Amino acid sequence: MTVQIVFGAAAAGCLKVAMGTRPDKSVLHWEDDLMSGPPVCAASQNWEDVRLRWRETIDNEEARQYLPYLKSNMEAWREWLSRLSANPVPVVIWAADNVFEQTGLRAVLASLPPDVSVSVMNVTVASEGRLRHTGEAAPDELASWIGNAEPLAPRTRERLIQDWRRLVEEAGLLRIYENGNLRTADENYFDEMIVQVVRTLQAEAQGWVKIGLLIAEIFLHALDCPISHSWIEYRLRRLIERGILIYTGSLEAMHDYAVKLATSTDSAG
Repeated sequence: MTVQIVFGAAAAGCLKVAMGTRPDKSVLHWEDDLMSGPPVCAASQNWEDVRLRWRETIDNEEARQYLPYLKSNMEAWREWLSRLSANPVPVVIWAADNVFEQTGLRAVLASLPPDVSVSVMNVTVASEGRLRHTGEAAPDELASWIGNAEPLAPRTRERLIQDWRRLVEEAGLLRIYENGNLRTADENYFDEMIVQVVRTLQAEAQGWVKIGLLIAEIFLHALDCPISHSWIEYRLRRLIERGILIYTGSLEAMHDYAVKLATSTDSAG
């Protein structure tokens, strides 16, 4: 039995289709996006409490509906790690070159028992740079790569674990992936880009910018450094609190509000 680990439900679904009914392999997915928030993972006893508490503080009412699913995934990981400690089996980790999967790779390695054999399948490398996320690959592509994972050398494994520990020590709330490296960034790292996109869309719309359209446009501007929509909304609320943006509607659901740049008149009011 070999366990295939992927990041995100979409990638897990594609890989399950690719594997078909193979009885010798199972798919386990990691849901917690460690791009943002306290850098705590399953290697820590307080993983669930710290991560879920942070999400509760930054998410709006709509986004908080996702948290029971996230908690369930975390609990499944705890149970699996407990079984793995008692009965080690080989593991293959699918991790493309993006911040979600690369932080996840390091966090998973830090959580695994040291005697577990690990191989890594990098979809970005396998696709010669065409794919940035494992979930972007078609099931037939994934099927063609099953079995091609490279065994992780002990030195590389230790380096990646130490890289995760560095991120933990830095204790930042945002991480980015640039030129093959992860680094901690200031919370406001994307704010200037967000404001510029609002400015452009506001000029085109001649008024309020709907959040769904804004987030879609931000995704296009951040292809090389993807951002989660929950982080975008978190930063939008901070920009509103700072008086840089104003909004109309309810902030409790993404499709219930719109924003635009504040003017001197708005600030005075």
